[in-house]
Amino acid sequence: MIRGLCLTASALVLLAAPAFAQQDKCGPAPTAPVVPKGKDATVQQLNSTATDIKAYVKSSDDWQVCLKTDLDAQMAAAKDSKQPFDNKIKVAIEAKGDANQKDKERVGKEYATAVADWRKAHPK
Repeated sequence: MIRGLCLTASALVLLAAPAFAQQDKCGPAPTAPVVPKGKDATVQQLNSTATDIKAYVKSSDDWQVCLKTDLDAQMAAAKDSKQPFDNKIKVAIEAKGDANQKDKERVGKEYATAVADWRKAHPK
């Protein structure tokens, strides 16, 4: 009985290893900066946030390129070894990239709103 459980556990680990490997290749998605409330923010906070957002967008772009490069390499390796490529891997990687892209867009909109709110609260 114990032998059967050990063999089953070993098989699961071996079968799951490729999925774990593809998940870690590029690391986790970059973390988006927090955008301050515009009407309460200082100019320095808004400027600092703009710098943080630029760095976030750059690291996100690099991360998305890593995902694409990794996906292309996995697909090429499957083709070279004449093995079918598991489309679930492609869907999962593309979903991660799409979520990151939407997060970049969200942060950009939040920042634009914060600046507009600051300008309304601090008219010239």
